[in-house]
Amino acid sequence: MKIKFKLLLSFFLCLNSYYGFSQIEERIVLGYFPSWSENWVSANQNSKLREVPEFVNYIFLSFGKPNLEYVSGSYDISETGIQVPYDGCTLKESVSVLNDKGIKVILSIGGESYWGTPDAYNINYQQIKDLVDDMGFVGIDWDFEPNGSFTNIGSPENIQHFIDFFNNSRALMPSSEGYILACAPSGVGALGGQVNNDINSPYSFDNRNTLTGETDANLYNGAASTNGINLFGFSATGHMIPVIQSVGDKINLIAYQGYNAGGSNNRSIMYDAFAFYAEQFGFTVAAGIHYPDEPWGPFYEYTHENVASLANHIQEHPDRSDNNDGVMIWQILLEGTNSSAYSYMNVASLVLNGATESDAIQNANTFTLLPYTGGAEGCDEDSANTFCGMSEYNVNNNYPTPDTHVYYECKIWRNQWHANANEIPGFNTVWQEVSNCNEGSNCTLTINDYRQDRIQLYPNPSNTFIQLSGLTVKKNYIIFNILGAKVKSGTISNHEKIDIRNIKNGMYFLKFDNGNTLKFIKK
Repeated sequence: MKIKFKLLLSFFLCLNSYYGFSQIEERIVLGYFPSWSENWVSANQNSKLREVPEFVNYIFLSFGKPNLEYVSGSYDISETGIQVPYDGCTLKESVSVLNDKGIKVILSIGGESYWGTPDAYNINYQQIKDLVDDMGFVGIDWDFEPNGSFTNIGSPENIQHFIDFFNNSRALMPSSEGYILACAPSGVGALGGQVNNDINSPYSFDNRNTLTGETDANLYNGAASTNGINLFGFSATGHMIPVIQSVGDKINLIAYQGYNAGGSNNRSIMYDAFAFYAEQFGFTVAAGIHYPDEPWGPFYEYTHENVASLANHIQEHPDRSDNNDGVMIWQILLEGTNSSAYSYMNVASLVLNGATESDAIQNANTFTLLPYTGGAEGCDEDSANTFCGMSEYNVNNNYPTPDTHVYYECKIWRNQWHANANEIPGFNTVWQEVSNCNEGSNCTLTINDYRQDRIQLYPNPSNTFIQLSGLTVKKNYIIFNILGAKVKSGTISNHEKIDIRNIKNGMYFLKFDNGNTLKFIKK
C-alpha cells in the first residue's frame, strides 16, 4: 500500500509540475511592443502602449539588457535597457493600465542588440526579479539571439547558456508564485537538424523528405520557395531540442519566431514540431508571425488569409485543441494602408476563439483601440512625485517630445525641443520656465532654509568623493535622489570626504538636520 501511495504521489507531483502551473489561461494573442517607439506621457495620460486593445492578452515589452542593473524599490530604469521615454514610475503605471484590461506584460530580455559582448552574460537574476516585481511584469522572455542572430545558437556553448537562463531564473521566479518564463527561439528550433536532432520526434531530420514530400535539392537553399525542406537545413535547426529536453518543465511559453525563415511556404510545420514537445512538457506555444516585410528577403509574406489559416491549424490541432496555444507578432505598431499588426492579431484572435476564417478576414479591421483616461496604479506616494499636475523632472530621462511639461525646483518647465538626459532645467536652454509651483515640500521653506552660509560642497560634479568646507560642528546628513528616495546617510565633519562611488550617476540632494540642502551631481 505504501508503495502504491508513493507511486500515485509521484505521478501527481509530476503532473502538477508539467501542467499545474502553465500560467496561460486563454488562447494566447501576443505582441511585441518596442519600448523605443512609446511616446512620452505623464500620469493619467494615454499613450501607444496604454491603448492596446483587449483582444491582445499578452505583451512582450522589448527589450531589457541581460546584464541590467536595478535597485529594488528605486524605480530607476536608466540601467535596464528599457527605452521608454519616461521614468520607472510612469512605466509602472503603463503596465498597470494593461493589467487592468487583462493584458499581461512580460519583459523581453536581449533581442538582437544586447547579446553582443561577453559582459552581457554577467546576469544578476535577483535584479531582474526585482525589476519584474516593481514594474508589475508577470515574467520574462529570454529573447536569446547571440551576437544578434540565430546563426550560432545551436552551438554547445549557446545551448548551455539557454539552459542556464531557465535554471537560474526559475530558481528565483517559481511557477507556483505565478511567474511566467518564456522564450522566443528560432522557428526551426524544434525541427530535427543535422547537429541537434531527436530521432524519437516525428519531426526528426531523418523524416524531412516524408514530411515535406521533397528531395534534398533545396535543403540548403534557404531562399527557395518550398514545402519546408529548407527549414531542416539551417544551422539553427534543432537548437531548442536539447534545451527543452533539459529544462522544458521550467518553461511556460515558447513564442517561436516563425519568420526570417526563408522561402518555405509551409509555416505550420514549425508549430507542429514545438507542439510535439509541448505535449510532453506542458508549456504553451505561440506561433510567431511578422507584419510585412520580413527583414530577411523577404521570401515570404504573412497576410490576413494565411494568418487565419495558421490560427485555424493551431485551433484544430488534434493534440492541442484543449490547450491555449496561439499567435505572436513582431511588432504591434507596424501598419500599412489596409492592414496592420493589430488587424493580423485580430484575425488570429477571432479564429482561435471559434470564428470561421472567412468571417475573421472580413472583420480584420473591425476593432478599436482603448485609450487610457486615468486611474491606474503608479508608484507609491513616496516613490513618485507629481506637482501642479506635472511629473517631477528625472535627470536620467530623455524628453523627446517638444512642449513636455515637468516640475523641477519649485517651477514648471517646458522643453522647446528634444531634451537629453542630464540637460537640467535652469542649466540648459532647451528648458523654458513656465510658472512657479509651490507644491513641493521644499518650496514652503523659508529663505533661511536655503541659505548655504559659508558651507561649500566640492568637487561638483564628482564621480568618487565629495567634501564639505565651512562646517563648524559635526552634522548628520541624508542624501536623497531626485525621486526623494534615501540613498545614503551619516555624519560629516569639516573637510571630511563622503564616498559616492557606489551610487548611480545623476543628481542628488544632501540634506542636514536643520533642513539646509546642497545639490550635487554624480558623474
